[in-house]
Amino acid sequence: MFGLPPLPLLVVQPFHLKLFLSNKYIYGQIWRAADQHVVAAASTIEAPVREALKEAGASASCSQAASRVGQLLAERAQKAGVSGVTWPRRRGESYHGKRKALLDAMREAGLPLI
Repeated sequence: MFGLPPLPLLVVQPFHLKLFLSNKYIYGQIWRAADQHVVAAASTIEAPVREALKEAGASASCSQAASRVGQLLAERAQKAGVSGVTWPRRRGESYHGKRKALLDAMREAGLPLI
């Protein structure tokens, strides 16, 4: 009888994208908002990605590497049953350079931003 009223549904989109771009590597994760479970992840630390970038003559932190991580992330997310993700931009995060390359590669691979 007493207590708080039920909270409104704060999480509209079930899957979120988290990006981390360091000076050496690029990381991406898609996590489910309900239980904070990581559904798919990709980074330039993985051996197949490093080898492909080494053959192409690219570093592990350039925009070409970001697009490769975006493709892998989209493929793995689709295998896990994800149909679209949201990217909650933090304050100051701009949409250009490596972030733009990664997000565009995800879209081209068939995983849209919602």
